[in-house]
Amino acid sequence: MAGNLRGIFDRPFAGPEMKNKYEAALGKFLVAFNGAENYMRWSAHVMLESLGHQDLWGAQLSGDDFTRQLKNLRLLSLAVPAFPTIPFERLARLNATRNMLAHGHYDQDLFSDDFQIVGKKPPVPMTLVEVNNAINEAEELWAELGQNISDFLAPPDAHD
Repeated sequence: MAGNLRGIFDRPFAGPEMKNKYEAALGKFLVAFNGAENYMRWSAHVMLESLGHQDLWGAQLSGDDFTRQLKNLRLLSLAVPAFPTIPFERLARLNATRNMLAHGHYDQDLFSDDFQIVGKKPPVPMTLVEVNNAINEAEELWAELGQNISDFLAPPDAHD
């Protein structure tokens, strides 16, 4: 990117206006992500209950991180084929985005609204449009998982 001053500063920079926009978008993303994550966990809990093994939730599974929870959910979905289709790949991509945003730091170009996420890994160019797309994806997954749970828990005659 020609015309930036990134090489001059030895630490990330954030202009006040873009910083506020980024903080608002990041907060909204994290709220939506947490909703999707909690419904993902609830899906596993509901499946365990349907198998008569709700005791495994607290004793074995509830404390796992997102990646392990997703693996557990994949295995449970094999044991409970009546549970609606789970968007595993989308959830995994959302978690990767969450990790980048939550563990990286915002670094703005001084001459534009362009920014990148910096941290332990190589910098990743990012725009507010991309953060907003991630918010929309998290909200869609949250709603989709909620609908899956509702459909699964509905009495059998409710499906007619």
